[in-house]
Amino acid sequence: MGFKREEVSVLLAQCHRRCCICHKFCGVKIETDHIVPKEESGDDSISNAIPVCFECHAEIHGYNDKHPRGRKFLPDELRLHKEQWITFCTERPQLLLEASHAIGVGPLQALIDELQFNRVVAGKYQIEELGCMYHITQFNRSINDGAIAILKEDIRDAILIAYYEMDATNSIVAALWHQPKGSNSWNVMANNIQARNRKLVGIIEGTIGQMLKFLGKEQ
Repeated sequence: MGFKREEVSVLLAQCHRRCCICHKFCGVKIETDHIVPKEESGDDSISNAIPVCFECHAEIHGYNDKHPRGRKFLPDELRLHKEQWITFCTERPQLLLEASHAIGVGPLQALIDELQFNRVVAGKYQIEELGCMYHITQFNRSINDGAIAILKEDIRDAILIAYYEMDATNSIVAALWHQPKGSNSWNVMANNIQARNRKLVGIIEGTIGQMLKFLGKEQ
């Protein structure tokens, strides 16, 4: 069923479309998450809803309990974050006028965007289409930010495997550029890239699907 739309509209206005945890202005990049998850008997009452950005949403549900560092978000803490931020927005709204409205994209959402581009690259099978490298900029950003290490194992492993395969393919593409087109070595490499691209279509689609399901499961 989900939260009632009219009640969500009121809640988003109360928080000024800012995340109740990091307080970043989100615009349309905001989600209403369940404070107590439905699988733990949480309901769809608006009192159980907390507006959060994509990245905080991911951290709430994606933290790996087996990870040796960090502390998981608990319902009582989430409820306090919501209450404190709504109170601030109600009692001191003038301070929001001075705050930045810049809408940033966190590392995990940027990673999904990069994977979607890489899905297009993987779909290029024809000889004349070969040569485009897979992008790994946002993957490196996520690694540097520590956004991948704390994820649950199944999502983390899917991302790591996908980028391992893409980076390995990039090495072959780079080597292809140095071979005379049509030579035996060029043909062998081109066939290898074609085969890897076909394999990567499924790997990338599966990874994107896992991440979207994970990020959106509490909407």
